[in-house]
Amino acid sequence: MIATTAPASTTPARRTLATNAPSFGTTLQSEWTKLRTIRSTWIMAGMAIGLSIAFSLLTALVVGLTYDSWNTSGQQEFDPILTPMSGLLFGLVLLTVLSVTAVTSEYSSRMIRTTLIGNPRRMRVFAAKAILVGGLGLTISAITIPSLILLSQPIYGHYGLETASITDSAAVRLILVNVFGQGLIYTLIPFSIAWLLRSTASAITVAIGFNFLPWMLASIVPIWMQHNLLRYLPDPAANSLSGLNDSGAATYLSQTPALLLIPIWLIVALTAAALTLNRRDV
Repeated sequence: MIATTAPASTTPARRTLATNAPSFGTTLQSEWTKLRTIRSTWIMAGMAIGLSIAFSLLTALVVGLTYDSWNTSGQQEFDPILTPMSGLLFGLVLLTVLSVTAVTSEYSSRMIRTTLIGNPRRMRVFAAKAILVGGLGLTISAITIPSLILLSQPIYGHYGLETASITDSAAVRLILVNVFGQGLIYTLIPFSIAWLLRSTASAITVAIGFNFLPWMLASIVPIWMQHNLLRYLPDPAANSLSGLNDSGAATYLSQTPALLLIPIWLIVALTAAALTLNRRDV
């Protein structure tokens, strides 16, 4: 009779790998090195800032040149704080692409296997990447959004239009909500989708659809859908908080629910991505 036993070294080997895994600080430094040495990271970051500001300045110039030909209702709707935000669209799209490629570039190059072999604590890798991607999104937003407002005001003033100060309560509110809200929504949700799908094209398509379709469809879908579905998505919630979404709109969400909804969406997205990474074979 021959007894068969599982290799005794299997469990100790796994324990040894986990014990010898790099610390979180080392993991964070390693992930930052990978992110900053990719040329596309800085190209997309520069374009997110540059294109947003350029389009906002162009919009301000067009507004100044054409304002006198507007009808009365259009002139009354002009807002020197909200109007410059038109340039933010470019930055949000590029933030989405940057966040997705921070993950999927490792899958396409097969580097993810090396990363997880070198650091078998997957949640440590995931957390380090999430902190860096979210931090980069906050930094880009913190540079871009105040610049949109500040740089547009001299143009409005030159054409005799109403101007605003960046210290006005409405401007402060818009800046804070967009830096923290949009800066995280348009980085961490695409980041999470990238872990779920692992494909650059698919993840970018789904992320842009999820974040932008509520804004694109709001004017064509039934009111009941706007009120019962679209307004509970993260982007309309952030717009409600910042003032970009008018309180009379069907997609408007009052302050407290909107304030709670954004972190809930972020937590759900990150949790789903982390569980998928932890359970799925690379």
